[in-house]
Amino acid sequence: MRTFSDLFRNVMQIAYVTDDLDAACDYFESTLGTVACDKSYKASLGGIVYVDDRPAQEWVIDVALVNAGATNLEIIKPVSGAVDLYRGAIRPGVPATFHHLGCKVDDFDEAEAVIKASGKSWKQHGNLAGAIRFGYVDMTAELGHYVEIMELAPSSVERFAQLEALSNA
Repeated sequence: MRTFSDLFRNVMQIAYVTDDLDAACDYFESTLGTVACDKSYKASLGGIVYVDDRPAQEWVIDVALVNAGATNLEIIKPVSGAVDLYRGAIRPGVPATFHHLGCKVDDFDEAEAVIKASGKSWKQHGNLAGAIRFGYVDMTAELGHYVEIMELAPSSVERFAQLEALSNA
């Protein structure tokens, strides 16, 4: 991994934000034709999250995951705490609004070095209960969206594989 563009080599997720998780899931299922979304309400995801390099005292979201083949579709509803990164992009009354691309990397530390070398830094980053190391780079001024970098533990790799299998059944 040498340049920022190398981070896009393994885009695995398209993520959206919403003010109504159930309505967004209904839209994905009935209009877009996905299988049933896997929903989690009031999830802190059991991890540690930093926003602008400060530990968040509270970080709670509702989240739904569903796949379309190998592509994971994530829907996030900010609930409470340091979740303004998501809240600011919501368009009230719209089922979902595009928020970020999620890119899988094998080495989070190497990805962080590439990001810093490009003059960028994490807007939000964390480690979710040892399942995912993640970080968001704010590319809204340049590209109109965030870029999420994820290093997946084996349990998360398996979870995403299960979601893909469900979408292909």
